[in-house]
Amino acid sequence: MYNSSMPLLWISLNFITGILVSSLFSFSLIIWGGAGIAIILTASLFLPTRFSSKTALRSYRSIEFIHIVYTFFFFFGAVWYQFRQPSIDASQVAFYNDREYEILVTGRLVEPPDYRDTYTNLHLKVEAVDSGSGDLPTQGELLVRVPANQTYEYSELIRVRGRLKTPPEDDDFSYREYLARQYIYSYMPVAEVTRLPWKTKNLFFTEIYKLKQALLDNTYRLYHDPEASLLAGILFGVDTGLTRELQDAFKNTGTAHIIAISGFNIAIIAGMFFFLFKPILGERLGAVAAIIGISFYAFLVGADAAVIRATLMGTISLAARQLGRRNTGLNALAAVAFFMAFFNPLVLWDVGFQLSFFATLGLILYAEPFSNFTSNIISKFSKSDTSMLTRLINDYFVLTFAAQLTTIPIMAYHFKRISLISFIANPFILPVQPAVMVGSGLAVFVSLIIYPLGQLLAWIAWPFSTYTIRMVEWFDKVPHASIYLGDSSIWLVTSFYFALLAVTFGWSAIKEWFSTRREVLRSFILTGIIMLLFSCTLVFWRSAETAGDGEFHVTFLEVGSADAVLIQTPEGRNVLINGGASVSELSDELGRRLPFFSRKLDWLVIASTQENQIKALPRIMERYPPDNVLWSGNMQASFAAQELDKFFADHEIPITRAESGQRLELGGGAFIEIQAAGPKGSVILIEYKNFRALLPIGAGEDNTGTINFGDALETKVDVLLLADSGYAPSNPPGLIETLRPQLVVLSVSAGDPDGLPSQEVLEALDGYSLLRTDRNGWITVTTDGDTMRVDVERGEIIATP
Repeated sequence: MYNSSMPLLWISLNFITGILVSSLFSFSLIIWGGAGIAIILTASLFLPTRFSSKTALRSYRSIEFIHIVYTFFFFFGAVWYQFRQPSIDASQVAFYNDREYEILVTGRLVEPPDYRDTYTNLHLKVEAVDSGSGDLPTQGELLVRVPANQTYEYSELIRVRGRLKTPPEDDDFSYREYLARQYIYSYMPVAEVTRLPWKTKNLFFTEIYKLKQALLDNTYRLYHDPEASLLAGILFGVDTGLTRELQDAFKNTGTAHIIAISGFNIAIIAGMFFFLFKPILGERLGAVAAIIGISFYAFLVGADAAVIRATLMGTISLAARQLGRRNTGLNALAAVAFFMAFFNPLVLWDVGFQLSFFATLGLILYAEPFSNFTSNIISKFSKSDTSMLTRLINDYFVLTFAAQLTTIPIMAYHFKRISLISFIANPFILPVQPAVMVGSGLAVFVSLIIYPLGQLLAWIAWPFSTYTIRMVEWFDKVPHASIYLGDSSIWLVTSFYFALLAVTFGWSAIKEWFSTRREVLRSFILTGIIMLLFSCTLVFWRSAETAGDGEFHVTFLEVGSADAVLIQTPEGRNVLINGGASVSELSDELGRRLPFFSRKLDWLVIASTQENQIKALPRIMERYPPDNVLWSGNMQASFAAQELDKFFADHEIPITRAESGQRLELGGGAFIEIQAAGPKGSVILIEYKNFRALLPIGAGEDNTGTINFGDALETKVDVLLLADSGYAPSNPPGLIETLRPQLVVLSVSAGDPDGLPSQEVLEALDGYSLLRTDRNGWITVTTDGDTMRVDVERGEIIATP
């Protein structure tokens, strides 16, 4: 893999590695700098001190000298990362975070307002802070969330009043890290705004942002939604107008890169500018004009990490072509990464930058060999001219695969899923994107000058954006189009890239090693392939059984006279409610149902703190630790409750105390709502679209009567779990008559020592469909939100009305 003829590549890699290592080991700048100087000086002693000019030239090129240069850039990256870390003192706005009082902050808008449906985000460069003793000169940047009933201008001077907070973070998304990459360390979630007189403006950016806003306004005048919002994202990087459902459809089909300004968009813009200016200005001046054009476009759309990378790559490619030099893709990509990391080391953690970088890397490394392989295969099966067919396959299938090969681990790590349908969806959608960008972009720009002509062009370009949306929505409906993987280890991702690059750059050596041991290894390879296929079959069969399958599942586990309910959402989230008394029974039930590649629960809901309801959980938590806990009832009510409380504290697992009316959103329209809460526990409503299930696990004489039927339960529920294994005082007949469930579930052990369920409860259920865990084993209710299917471990299913 080492190649001394590509020093720029290795310099960049060492600089980036230094940044990453420095982020893991937070030594001070002095320690990193001192260690670097000591190592470089020690290594320099091994270089000759006297030599002729020819010797000097050879020494300059020697591997020893090159290693010293690489070492320097490694430590330079480490020092640079520490140097760019913020120093929080009284002169920084972040110094006032999390105070128990409101504060006045004066600042200037350094970006256009980010308008959302229910609020507006303002990005301020802070000039002064007033905590009660007058304005103090202060530096730093601040994100402010204000009501969505005002409009603001770039560079406007405003004063906001509110409490400064450290940006929040959770297991799914760290808003703190996201804002830190923009050097924002303070957040004001609620603010009162006062507009101040302001005179100074950055004329260049002010005019650019005015132009962008005019273009956006005309986009919505020329097109209807959702096409207008799609084009706002594709052309100008503003995707906030797309509905959540449509954004999810793009993510699920692996086509979200279309609505993000990236290398694909910049390549189209660069090609269009070069095509327009070349006949007028000539090839070289046309390339210069194209570079100016894509740079202006980068500023217009916001110049985030992916846009800057794509713009720099486009600039290097155009410049290298005109200078008559071969554009080495790896060197160009490494140089771009070096300069971006130099200006902002935190860009390395930006998801958009990572996806853009690795997609480009995939094209550089694999586009040509994959295309050649495809061409050879096609030529073997046809003697006629197949150049057109080969080009189509290479452009829309092979190149897509090359880019996705190197981005799949990043997507799996950040988004916890991979899209299988993307390999099919992209070839159908990408061919029309040049027409979408050029046709729609031309229509919007022309409309600023001659609106009727722009409208005519928009009508011509409209079918291409409509086609894009309809195809994405159609592919999104394909069953099992994406696989939910859960959390992935960063070391697994790193190992994948190490193995991939090792094979890519060391293929000749690997091939030679295998050829010399061909006979010896043949039998081992054959045996290994058979074992691997067998293992993969079992693994994927197991994974397919337990991954999110697009339907909502509620499984009542067989755990005796207690309750253990496992909820699995269409997206693959797993929520366990209580657990019963038997560790072996609960562990077996969970092991058969949780995803093969993840042994974690997204949520654990404690709905009752009685000993028999949660006795198994303290030991089970070691095997299936939850990311979050929703707790109902007294934490000291039982020995198991105390053990759980201690476990969660020791492992820093966040606990949320349940309150009446509280909702736990599960995604995709599914949620858990606390209908009533008391010292004994809570009554839980599960809802997914038109499906409702009521679990009065913590119900009793103390809180059954406090259940708020309200609007949520005006109509019947589909599934009702009997409280306390059918104990009569916990299951009043009026409750069953009010809810009119299609299915009643009873979780009870065979031969219950307390004689449960009560006879009067069984009599009240006359005419209702009843399933019991002591007779039917586990009971799974599967629904798409409209229809319901019931499966049981044993026995016959009683038909539900």
